[in-house]
Amino acid sequence: MNRAAHREPILIVEDVKTSFLLSVYLEQEGFKTISANDGQHALKLFKQRRLAFTIIDPLLPNVDGWELCREIRRLSDAPILILTAKGKVRESVMWLTQGADDYVTKPFCPEALVARVKAILRRARPNLWKETEVLSHRGLVLDLAKHKVTLHGCALALTRFEYKLLQALMAAPGKIFPRDELLNHLYPTGGMVVDRVIDVHIGNLRQKIEENPSRPRFILTTRGLGYQFAEGEAEPEECPRQVGNKPQRSFENSKGIYQTTLDGRYLTACPMLARMFGYESAENLIANTTDLNHGFYVAPERRAEFTGLVREHTWVTGFESQIYRRDGSRMWISEHALAIRDRSGGLVGFQGTTMDVTERKQENLQSSEIAPNQAPSPSH
Repeated sequence: MNRAAHREPILIVEDVKTSFLLSVYLEQEGFKTISANDGQHALKLFKQRRLAFTIIDPLLPNVDGWELCREIRRLSDAPILILTAKGKVRESVMWLTQGADDYVTKPFCPEALVARVKAILRRARPNLWKETEVLSHRGLVLDLAKHKVTLHGCALALTRFEYKLLQALMAAPGKIFPRDELLNHLYPTGGMVVDRVIDVHIGNLRQKIEENPSRPRFILTTRGLGYQFAEGEAEPEECPRQVGNKPQRSFENSKGIYQTTLDGRYLTACPMLARMFGYESAENLIANTTDLNHGFYVAPERRAEFTGLVREHTWVTGFESQIYRRDGSRMWISEHALAIRDRSGGLVGFQGTTMDVTERKQENLQSSEIAPNQAPSPSH
């Protein structure tokens, strides 16, 4: 990817279903997309803004493919890809002589189509592509062509969302990104996602790239405004840590903290979860927690296993949409639920004892009902 492609979106002239599919795959690679479902709207968008690329289905209703292709080529030299159900050789030759740069027939492989788009852009704008193929800062290197991140030569394992977040920040050092802008970058299709999930991803990313996550040197916070990637040799910022009274029988390390309550329940937290609820540390969150809604419930028969997991392997992933019961059936839960997993992806516990579920409201959900081996791997 290159910065020009980030600034200039790809126009998709397709039906809603195909447009959504293409948008998801293209945006996973860092491209921005806009869509139109008729020729008039497509031309209006093209005249209003500079576009990097256009994908056209000439068989859509209200689309004169020939006229649209000619007009776009008259206005711009941006590449055009024809995506159509017609697979005749004569048809492809006519489109390529009309000004199109490539011709793909349906059904198609989304990954292969994205690869074609990237290859065409590399040929069309080689200087821009080479200029920003690698982003680097103080030993942190993001290789856009290889989709790889290294820190002082060591490869980092980032999730898809962490990679997209780091890419956006590194591409514009010094720029302050509000949470909603980053949220739109990570979740372009929208949905029930709150902006505080950005704090979770930032926290996870800092754990992987910062020498001392509590004094970050790469990703800085501008309080009340958002996040920015450091310019030059910025001094590390101090992340304030409010120290509360230690809870009874508690344990904390860089992974998380747990507490046994007086009635035998387990509460757990981690720095990411603490920030989501407005506390400066996991310890402070636990010290001020009076109910399970600020922690995780763990079934009694799994407590011994869970204690070890907290010390060694646990992390928190946000916004799960479903859990798996022992019989293999799935139960949908709140978009604002949080889950705690072991490294194999097994679901160990989840926030609270009750969740808003689609079919069973206010049912007491216990992690003993969950079959960890059937639980899906974390998607973040």
